[in-house]
Amino acid sequence: MPEIERSGPKLIYQQIIDWMRGQISTGIWPEHYRLPSEFDLAANFSVSRGTIRKAINQLTSEGLLVTIHGRGTFVDSSVIEQPLAEQLIAFSEALISKKISYKTQVLRQEVEVPPQRIASLLSLPDGVPTLTLERIRAVRQTPVIYLLNYVIPQRCPGIEMVDFSQSRLLQTLEERYGLTLGWGQRTFQALAADEEIAKKLNITMCDPVMYMEQIIYLPDGSPIEFSRVWLPGSSFRLSAIVKRGDKRDVNRDMMVFDPTAFA
Repeated sequence: MPEIERSGPKLIYQQIIDWMRGQISTGIWPEHYRLPSEFDLAANFSVSRGTIRKAINQLTSEGLLVTIHGRGTFVDSSVIEQPLAEQLIAFSEALISKKISYKTQVLRQEVEVPPQRIASLLSLPDGVPTLTLERIRAVRQTPVIYLLNYVIPQRCPGIEMVDFSQSRLLQTLEERYGLTLGWGQRTFQALAADEEIAKKLNITMCDPVMYMEQIIYLPDGSPIEFSRVWLPGSSFRLSAIVKRGDKRDVNRDMMVFDPTAFA
């Protein structure tokens, strides 16, 4: 935390705003980063919560931050986002619900220090390792999902030894380690496959892919897992039924695989 100049010409809350802007512009706080609580920020700066709230409100009005009731304050996205799926279900669970058989190949499973952006999203100090889990899921020998997961191993000791060619990640966290997965934040983006992704999914470079990022939180608001997921655009789509009104009412939201892709 920077030293606050309490006798200088610049107001204290403006100094805090400038520091927060710097955290965002440099990527130390990446998009969707969950800010520390007002209480923790106030304690770190030795200021009142009202001063912190004033700074957050200013950056929220500028579109840099967004506050979600009951969840916290996050760095807002620089692109327009549309929430598409409000059930926290894994892609493997979507396959199972559609009675589609699949096989999982584990490409990498190591405890290592993650990239800085991912460490920030998981609220980890520099140098703290995560479990990096890299997998491909295939249906009828056709790759349909390429996944990179980053899990905080301190909450689930020994997870690096689990056979994830046979076990599912969220199921393991819940059933083996007794963790309650409270909620998640997902973003979707349409991309053209680069050389690496095309090779992983056995498609052609520049073919359309759906890219998803997801952070899963425990009920106390602490993150436990971050996912990066790529899916071929030809075999996957999202579907949601919505009702227009004061609040978004999702009666059904599904992750849908196109069965013709595996015919």
